Amino acid sequence: MRKELKSTVIVTLLVLIVFLIKALLAKNYEFIGYWVVLVLLFLFVIKLDKKFNFPLSAIIFFSIWSILHMAGGLIKIGNTRLYDLILIDILGDPFFILKFDQLMHVYAYFAISILVYFALKKQFKGTEKSLIAFTILAALGIGLLNEVIEFAMVVFANAADAVGGYYNTALDLVFNLLGAIIGSLYAKKL
Repeated sequence: MRKELKSTVIVTLLVLIVFLIKALLAKNYEFIGYWVVLVLLFLFVIKLDKKFNFPLSAIIFFSIWSILHMAGGLIKIGNTRLYDLILIDILGDPFFILKFDQLMHVYAYFAISILVYFALKKQFKGTEKSLIAFTILAALGIGLLNEVIEFAMVVFANAADAVGGYYNTALDLVFNLLGAIIGSLYAKKL
């Protein structure tokens, strides 16, 4: 592991352990499941770094997202879970734009698309525009997998108040696209 990466890994894992304890104490099985997935993903990114030598900023962005994702489901402001918090009331019921959840989807796929860009770039034979298009599509594929995992967590955790619902899922995909576009264009400049 690169020397400059060690502190990011240690801090991220320590913070995630604190969130695991919080989820266990709250018996929040949905976010216990997310914790397992996040830690595995984070360790997978660290392992892939040996091959792709991601920019440190990309791993830090991913690390921040991992922490914010756990915070989104486990921290409340008043009686409102952070993920349900409306940051700016741009568009009300039934869309509730702009929520913390939607901002996190932009940020998550911004971070993920940078990692994908550098993973693809090493082997990619096409033009820069094609690389960006494939990066966006790959990030969206990861986003679809995320929604399947989210659905599974809700079903298996039997969480009635969990993240979910048709509008939520559709908006997640829209905000994933926005983040993937921004992240792909940002990656090009690194």
